[in-house]
Amino acid sequence: MAFRYGVLISPEHIRVMQNNRTYVQINHNQQLFVKGEWLELDEEEQRLLQLYSEGLRKFVPEIVSLAVDGVEVGLSSIEAMLAGVGNKSQQAEWRALIRETTFQFLSRFVRTGDHFYLAPQSLNELDNFLNRELKPQLNTLARHTVGAVWGALRDALRQSDSNFERAEAQDWQSVNQLMEKITLGMDEKIVELEAKSALFCQRMRELDHIESKLQQRIPLLAEFDVVVDKPASN
Repeated sequence: MAFRYGVLISPEHIRVMQNNRTYVQINHNQQLFVKGEWLELDEEEQRLLQLYSEGLRKFVPEIVSLAVDGVEVGLSSIEAMLAGVGNKSQQAEWRALIRETTFQFLSRFVRTGDHFYLAPQSLNELDNFLNRELKPQLNTLARHTVGAVWGALRDALRQSDSNFERAEAQDWQSVNQLMEKITLGMDEKIVELEAKSALFCQRMRELDHIESKLQQRIPLLAEFDVVVDKPASN
């Protein structure tokens, strides 16, 4: 299952978007606008629109929150690991680098108060985002950053510890343990996503069914197929 268009959810309206342009807007789960034109609905169309709006309002924030929380868990893990290491300038530089690395991912999942935005994508892409893209990048970045920290401390260690080789081996063993801790929170989010994936797909199929009924009654909506059944090969 996939979203062909971006969906923005706010308390007042739902917007179906592409390239920052709104094509469909639903106000207060009752008023329907297509390409800026207000459509007067009969009783059955109003009922379907209400069901469709309520489904999007429940479903989209769940996906966005799961993804955003996963990112935040990864960031907080790395930042907690680096707290107190190096001077303030170095710490600020590392934090900026970490957040810059994840910004491109967060642009696909936006949560600001009670506003939620989900960019066009499939559920498989969401799983890949958490499991195959974000977690390895955070892990690699953390290794690089910690490696730089230990490199900066080597001279001091050599001067203070005559048995430096043994000390350095112990330090790197601790770093590897920290790497495992970093991914723990992400793994929990990925397991949560996998546990919810069947339910997510079922909800999306229900939304697709309601959307199809709306499109049959309102031909203007047929051009903007938001929820689609995407072949597994894609």
